[in-house]
Amino acid sequence: MQTIRLSFLLCLLLVAPAQAEIYKYVDENGQVTFTDVYRKGAKRIELPGAPVPLSNGNKAPRRASYNPSPADFPRIDAGTQKRRDDIRRQVLQDEIAGERRNADEARRQLALGERLQPGERATDTTYINRVNKLRATVQQHEQNVGSIQRELANLK
Repeated sequence: MQTIRLSFLLCLLLVAPAQAEIYKYVDENGQVTFTDVYRKGAKRIELPGAPVPLSNGNKAPRRASYNPSPADFPRIDAGTQKRRDDIRRQVLQDEIAGERRNADEARRQLALGERLQPGERATDTTYINRVNKLRATVQQHEQNVGSIQRELANLK
């Protein structure tokens, strides 16, 4: 049985360059399964020397090609466009005010959540998970504020 597992793992190592994502799944009976298809509860195995999948973030952004609008394309007068921009600016300002309130509330919740409960230690997993979740919430609201600020800066 040990020889079979060893030979199976050896085969996985040889095939690793062809398929970079290998998952190990252990079912309720203790049966170990290796697969290239993700299943709930499966753990990804990092194989040494295996190629790393490229993320989409590494691609260079494509520039839009310039194609002038046709002569008969409907135009919007400057006054209408200014009213639309003003409405958009107001919506973004309302959104950023709400996100700032949410960020302040998330920071308050984090401060409360960082307090140790009676009988709790800073090394307990429940404490660590609670604090990490609260920190992630604060970070998300701060990112939202930054995104809305960039959007506001892009308005004419």
